[in-house]
Amino acid sequence: MSTIRQTSVRALCLLALASFLLPLNSQAADTSILKLAVSALQGKVASQSVHQIPATGSIEVGFSPNGGAEALVLKTINAAQVDLKVLAYSFTSVPVTGALLRAVKRGVKVTLVVDEKHNLGAGGARPAKSALSALAIAGASVWTTSAFAIHHDKVIVADGTHVQHGSFNYSKSAADKNSENVLVNWNNPELARVYQEHFQRNLQSADKFTPDY
Repeated sequence: MSTIRQTSVRALCLLALASFLLPLNSQAADTSILKLAVSALQGKVASQSVHQIPATGSIEVGFSPNGGAEALVLKTINAAQVDLKVLAYSFTSVPVTGALLRAVKRGVKVTLVVDEKHNLGAGGARPAKSALSALAIAGASVWTTSAFAIHHDKVIVADGTHVQHGSFNYSKSAADKNSENVLVNWNNPELARVYQEHFQRNLQSADKFTPDY
């Protein structure tokens, strides 16, 4: 168990014990336990790394179904002139694959990291393998990772400047059936830098995808 998880569990146990003792009027014990719980929680917060990013650029938001979510993902891809970095869980969308193929064709460097098990494992869908193969053959750099319980990111960083994120998987169900959201922060290089660091971390855990045809 990770240190952060151990700390969180310990803090919750201490808080539960303090709550149990309160009706017993054991003030000294209650105070001591509550102090320990607060200390444990503070340690958990201190051990986590967060980023404060300046609010800049402009923001667009879309939803699905039928609320512009997929269109906004495609807009992000189509805006790229130099570089696209994609993190994905489910990757079966024909429109998204097509937009990335067109980006490769116009000279954009496209790199993807996707969840290995969901896309290529026993439960993986043939459309995912076909989409990833098409991109790899076209010249995109395609990687799969099994380093996490789930590689649940849905992120596109375009030209080191624009960031698309939200709940939207790159799949037909996300576009047509599910309740999803997409947010794009345009022209925020600092936000893009932080997401690119996250991308590089995940890329280091990944294996190069080889098309099966």
